This record gives sequence, C-alpha cells and structure tokens, in this order.
Amino acid sequence: MTFNASLRPGAAHVPAPAMMGQDFSTSPDETAALVQRVRDLLVPYDLVIVPGLHDSGPQHWQSRWHALLPSRRVRQVDWDHPTYDMWAQGLERTLAHCRRPVVFAAHSLGAILVARRMRARAHVPVAGALLVAPADLHGPRAQQVPGLLRHFAPPALAPLPFATRVIASSDDEWLSPARARDLAAGWGARLLTAGAHGHLGNASTVGAWEQGLRWLAEFLETLSSTHTAP
Repeated sequence: MTFNASLRPGAAHVPAPAMMGQDFSTSPDETAALVQRVRDLLVPYDLVIVPGLHDSGPQHWQSRWHALLPSRRVRQVDWDHPTYDMWAQGLERTLAHCRRPVVFAAHSLGAILVARRMRARAHVPVAGALLVAPADLHGPRAQQVPGLLRHFAPPALAPLPFATRVIASSDDEWLSPARARDLAAGWGARLLTAGAHGHLGNASTVGAWEQGLRWLAEFLETLSSTHTAP
C-alpha cells in the first residue's frame, strides 16, 4: 500500500473499501468486514488522525488507517522540531475543515497535543479520542530529544471533556506501564493494553493494527447514543 501524501492539510481522504496488499493476521474477508464496520460507524463523525514526532511513515498504522477509512490527517510544517504553538496551528488547520463531531486517532506526541489543545477548545465538537502511546515528556526517552519538554510542555492531568481511551504497550520506551496508568487516570480515560508492541510507531510491525480497529469500532459504538449525523 502506498501512502497518499498529495492531500493538502486538512483534506478529507475518502478511500474505497478495498483491502490492497494488507498483511493482516486474519482472513481478508474478516478484515474487510471489520473495516466496513468501522466505516459505517464513522458516518456521523470526522475522524482526525494526529501523528507524533517525525510523522507516521507509510507502514505506520495511522497511514494504513488513513488509506482504509474516511479521515483527515494533520500535517505539520516541521515534524522533527516541534513546538506546541506550531503544532497547535497545524491541528487547527485540519479542524477548520471538520463539519461533524470529531473523533481523534492520535499517536505519541500527537496524543499529547490533542489532550492539551482540546481541553481549551470547547467550541469544537469532539465526540472522543483514542490516545495511543502518549509520549511521557518527563520520561527518559523524551529527555533524549533536545528541547522537547521545554517547547512542548505536557498537559495537566485533569479529566478531558470528551470520551477518551488511552492505549499503551507493555514495552514502550516512551511510556512506562505505570505512567500510562497515571495518564489514563488523570484524563478520566479507560486504559487499554496492547501487549508488547513497543511504541506502536514506525518501528512496530502491527500492519493496519486490527486490534486497534476493533477498539475503534467498540469505542464508536459507545458514542452512538449521544451523537447523531447532522
């Protein structure tokens, strides 16, 4: 599968439901049914994909989801030297194109961006967020990135004003299991454990991450009673 990098910032990607070249562990028919289930559940929402530091490459689950699901993907001017203000502007450019309640699928530093920015952005309708492997900016791995904590201070641990799931691996160098529990508790989120998949990033071999798609489907089903299509 190739990554569609031609879309302008905030442009919606509405792919065909074909399962081109996916390396899934289940059968193609089962995977196609799962993707179609998610697509159907997304009808009332704008799915916004928010990558983290260095962006998500073509094999990253976020890029796979963007190819499989109708979604908008945040684009940043500089993926390698982030500041909060700059990245918040990139997020805002994408949100300006959204017309339905937003569901975020955010990874790593992108998850921290969503948690911090959307607490103060009450006039944007947010239905919920999957915050996957949120980067612990006080952790040892983040401290290896010069200026990251100074330029991108983490949000306060206070309940988020929308439904949230935190998804964490058991062996993530950016997020220890104890810190994942702290973040989930502080944000009022349910914590889901993804097993031993590292940072669930570019180096992880989860493909389109079927477990994540199942969690997304289950999450969307919990939102259906409170949000309807316009």
